[in-house]
Amino acid sequence: MEFILSRVNIVKLKADVLVIGIFKGQRYSGAVKSINDSLGNALKNISEEERFEGDLGKSLMLSRTLGKIGSKRVLMVGLGEKTEFSTNTLRKIGTLVTNKVKGLSSIIAFSSELFRGPGHISALTEGLLLGSYEFNKYKTNNSEGNEIEKVIFASKQVKAFTLKEETDFARLISESTNLARDLVNEPPVYLTPRKLAEVASQIAKDGGLNCEIFDYAEIERRGMNGLMAVSSGSEEPPRFIHLTYEPPRKSRRSIAIVGKGITFDSGGLCLKPPDSMRTMKMDMGGSAVVLGVMKAIAVLQPSVRVHGLIAASENMTGAKAYKPDDVIRAYNGKTIEVINTDAEGRIVLSDALCYAVELKVDEIVDLATLTGACMVGLGSYTAGVMGNNQTLIDKIRKASDSVGEKTWQLPMDDELRVEIKSNVADIKNAGSRMGGAITAAMFLENFVGDVPWAHIDIAGPAFLEKGSDWSPKGATGFGVRTIIQYITGK
Repeated sequence: MEFILSRVNIVKLKADVLVIGIFKGQRYSGAVKSINDSLGNALKNISEEERFEGDLGKSLMLSRTLGKIGSKRVLMVGLGEKTEFSTNTLRKIGTLVTNKVKGLSSIIAFSSELFRGPGHISALTEGLLLGSYEFNKYKTNNSEGNEIEKVIFASKQVKAFTLKEETDFARLISESTNLARDLVNEPPVYLTPRKLAEVASQIAKDGGLNCEIFDYAEIERRGMNGLMAVSSGSEEPPRFIHLTYEPPRKSRRSIAIVGKGITFDSGGLCLKPPDSMRTMKMDMGGSAVVLGVMKAIAVLQPSVRVHGLIAASENMTGAKAYKPDDVIRAYNGKTIEVINTDAEGRIVLSDALCYAVELKVDEIVDLATLTGACMVGLGSYTAGVMGNNQTLIDKIRKASDSVGEKTWQLPMDDELRVEIKSNVADIKNAGSRMGGAITAAMFLENFVGDVPWAHIDIAGPAFLEKGSDWSPKGATGFGVRTIIQYITGK
């Protein structure tokens, strides 16, 4: 996509589709009035026929302008209530526009009432780029019509450097999010722990990051017994991935972003039913977020050291697979009784979290497609956030709100801790079904010590089987934008 600034009068501007916006209940004014008047009241007439009132997510298309204005078509989009307007509104508008003009247009133009403030062009661009995402890699005919080639922002006030700055930022964020989507959407026969490590190495090489990859021998030497146990049923060897971004100037502050990297989860010996196993290529969604974030951080260069950590494995049913009733000694020496081999994510994360503590970081944030219980409690579009530090949790939630990714804090109720108390070990890896998302977080808490830590359970929003108005079917890249915002404040 090419982004262009135009000073041409909106009525004379040439494009395949001209996009204008109106708030709910707003009278026609400015560019909307100019276009409507030039078209002989056509917009008002069709709005009344279609009962279009400007609700967010609603739109109407005037498919012919008969040469009365420069553009061939007009798409009027609802901006919703004026009091609720934000950059998140514009991200949604960008996605909506992409879906509406797909196959119709190679050149679209936006009227200036859609981008009057800082970050508005960036948000619109982000919506366009994220909305354009498709995973067609394995289709023999992966072309589905015209793509948007040029986007014109019609304004006499916006400066050229502002356009470049905002569109460059949006492109980076979108590419990083779409990288995470690509990784999650990859079939598990191709995206193995070894392949994930290769991707991480390439990201490090491209971005000038430090990269360490631990193979099985190194994992064993370091005593990462959780990762070894979970991987024992697979012919694919595990990998532990450590990417490091060093800021240009030395910083005392450091952050670890930890991702669950189960590239396929059969459930192990506690085998999943076929319907539940079918989408388990997405169980490395947390690791995909880490890689998307590190790709962006290398370019944005925040003034904080960032460690990206991934414990990558398959969870399979081979002859050497770990078993219910096994006891595993974790990286920090604590013992884990295995109750359910399908609660494997928290076991591999135990090693990664302990390793993060050894790095003496100031904060740890982990992301994991961890529990079905979180999906039951919060649905498919909202991630659960828990942790041991309210200030950090608040920062995560503020970041997620600002980028339009939904999160909700779940309580770490002490009464639930008995659920993961073991009779034969320090802790067990699963409790009852009640409060399952919370007890999973409580399990992880045993491996972070006193370091401020937040856990984001992305089991619901990481992968959507049906998609939504604002997200694609399949992988969403949920979490990339939240973590970038949390780290950079941008």
